[in-house]
Amino acid sequence: MQLKTQNKTKNIHIAEVLSNKKLSDDTWKLTFKNKIIAENSKPGQFVSILCEDLLLRRPFSVANAKDDTFEIIYKIKGKGTKYLSNLKNGDFTDIIGPLGNGFDVENKKALLIGCGVGIAPIVFLSKRLEKLGIKHAFVACSQTFIDIGGHCEGQSDNASVFITEDGSAGLKGRLDKHLENIINEIKPEKIYTCGPNPAMEYISLTAEKYKIPVEVALEREFACGTGVCMGCVIQIKENGKPVNKRICKDGPVFKGSEVLW
Repeated sequence: MQLKTQNKTKNIHIAEVLSNKKLSDDTWKLTFKNKIIAENSKPGQFVSILCEDLLLRRPFSVANAKDDTFEIIYKIKGKGTKYLSNLKNGDFTDIIGPLGNGFDVENKKALLIGCGVGIAPIVFLSKRLEKLGIKHAFVACSQTFIDIGGHCEGQSDNASVFITEDGSAGLKGRLDKHLENIINEIKPEKIYTCGPNPAMEYISLTAEKYKIPVEVALEREFACGTGVCMGCVIQIKENGKPVNKRICKDGPVFKGSEVLW
């Protein structure tokens, strides 16, 4: 699959597909080659991919970036992700990115929580903290096991915990059954998370109970992905008052305590 022309618009790039690996029954990892996107991506940011002839691009968190390659993790839901699942080595894609603001990385013992495909930016963040030598624990939550591979290799101070609803790996059940035990065991100084809004709201409220700052990477289907259409506006507390913020432009990372869920 070859793209005939390359869009010269700023921040739009052509990326080559290097691999498209199945992680579970409906979850995949795509690896692309594009030096500009790889070098400029930060954990928490996303890219927006043109999927065949669909009108709107599809946004995906960057799951890793190294040298001249970067990755996304996606779940097959509709036409866009079905198109992605058919991409093969040597195909080319039209991608905008990286977009948005990433996590504010601090030298604090961290607890990283990724739920579903929300594991993508958390995997990337884990690799970044590992490189910086910041102690952290990684919690991956999903309905069934997703093979995300090793991301804390060689770091004995870091821990990985899997929580699966069907018990196919790690702890069985939902996050709310285990989170407080994990917090009491890890004693994190900061929490970073991405996943469905109900999960992130629960994590934020639990973190507030333990007086732990938390950053959330919000997920949403964006229309433009660049802040122009105002289709992803949410309300954030600033100085005690609600203000409108665009997830794609002002986020997608916000302080969990400031989001009006």
